[in-house]
Amino acid sequence: MNTTVVALADAAHAPAFNYAPSSIDFADLPDLPEDYRQELVRLMAIQAYSEEKAATEGIEWIAKSPDYKRRRVFAKIIAEEARHSYLIYHLLERMGIPEKQAIAIAEGRAHRPMHDASLEGPLSVGHEDNEWIDIMLNHMFLDRAGKFMVGNFCEASFKPWAEANQVILREERGHIGFGFAELRTYLADKGETNEARVKISNWYAKGLNFFGPPSTKRGERLSAYGLKRKDNETLRNEFRAEVEEVFDELGRPDLIALEKNDFPYRSGNEG
Repeated sequence: MNTTVVALADAAHAPAFNYAPSSIDFADLPDLPEDYRQELVRLMAIQAYSEEKAATEGIEWIAKSPDYKRRRVFAKIIAEEARHSYLIYHLLERMGIPEKQAIAIAEGRAHRPMHDASLEGPLSVGHEDNEWIDIMLNHMFLDRAGKFMVGNFCEASFKPWAEANQVILREERGHIGFGFAELRTYLADKGETNEARVKISNWYAKGLNFFGPPSTKRGERLSAYGLKRKDNETLRNEFRAEVEEVFDELGRPDLIALEKNDFPYRSGNEG
């Protein structure tokens, strides 16, 4: 029997998957298309890497927190970010992907043309010229963007990943709230300043970029596999609408302005 006949016979007896939310578990992975496994690993690796950077790049700001009350809250946030990366790296390890390999996948993806802007937010947290408000705007915008992305992953077809994201989503909401509270304090102190406008617009652009480039054929495939039920642009527009609503309620819609209003988004004040 030739290999083509064998392959057809195997396919005929392979389990059928409808990729419904939480319909696939570890035991099912060997029976799934290789492309499904590769796309799942890629998404999980990028998520774990982003969560890791939020913890490792932000940890120095525990000591730099303005007072003991905010130090306690921020230390809790950093611990949660580290736990989020642990949850995803641990799942990857169970799938045969060690942490170093996952990092290599994430970094390789991030530095391709049209993708390098996606992770500029998490990678900006460690910049030496950052101030406390930059770290808080990271939580205000990047964690808010993450809320939409993680919420999407909660509906993923791979059950262990969906369940991990349900845990992550609950904690991300607290991070967003802390960032927003600090933003209100900052605006009350600074008032009408160009510095506030520059910083807010810069981090807003990073939040928009965090969703990645506009969806392509890959996005359609991820949706069919139940790995990303909403595409990048749909999630980005939901994020944009929520941010605009927040600043309208603050009475400060003028603080979010972009020079380049498509991917990669730019405020015009970078660097």
